[in-house]
Amino acid sequence: MRKNHVLVKDQHPLTIMAHDIKAPLTAIVDLLAVIEKGYVQDIEKSKELVARARKRAIGLVQMVDDILDYTLLSDKNSVKKEYLVLSEIITESINTFSPLASRRGVSISPLEKPGFPCMVYGNRTFLIRVFNNIIMNAIKYNREGGNIAVSIIPPGDEKKIKIIIKDTGIGIDEDDLKRVFQIFQRGKKARKNIDGSIGLGMSLVKQIISGHEGTIDIQSTLNKGTTVTLILPLKGGKNE
Repeated sequence: MRKNHVLVKDQHPLTIMAHDIKAPLTAIVDLLAVIEKGYVQDIEKSKELVARARKRAIGLVQMVDDILDYTLLSDKNSVKKEYLVLSEIITESINTFSPLASRRGVSISPLEKPGFPCMVYGNRTFLIRVFNNIIMNAIKYNREGGNIAVSIIPPGDEKKIKIIIKDTGIGIDEDDLKRVFQIFQRGKKARKNIDGSIGLGMSLVKQIISGHEGTIDIQSTLNKGTTVTLILPLKGGKNE
């Protein structure tokens, strides 16, 4: 199904979305039909098919979540914000994905707590989604024995904080890098690693960061790795 992204140059976004949702739905229906009709007598094999259907269903839920979040972000008044400790959010994302990284043979360096106030004014759920997305990609497209480092750079005169997420993964080629923030776009490497996403990930990330008055930049070299740089404004509030 992923080839539909490249067969027709200017497909309508809803057409792309429909194909991406239809594929896992069809797979779930087929898997359940095999079980329902009694083609599989072995209990363990049946459990395996159910697990595969469940995995597809979880992917569909993630797709719907992406779509809902993308819609919600279009209405800035509906996004509630509060003062947040940025280092705590980043650490939460690192802790969430450390088990996955370990299973894939990738190491994530612990975030060193900054020696300065690190408050931002934002939406906790969406900012966690930003770092979850970037760190998950850094794991998914890394290599066994690779590593990921996340660092927070002290603010300068402009009172903005810089976060750098660097990995030693497979990298992104130049053409894909130009389109990395476009909606429904996935690179060649990503299309070969189908994970149930609908191609909204980095587009959502950029929209969230822009909604927090920040910027995001990605630099990457094939077979060497990727560096994601986020810049967010520091806000008043309690110190860490």
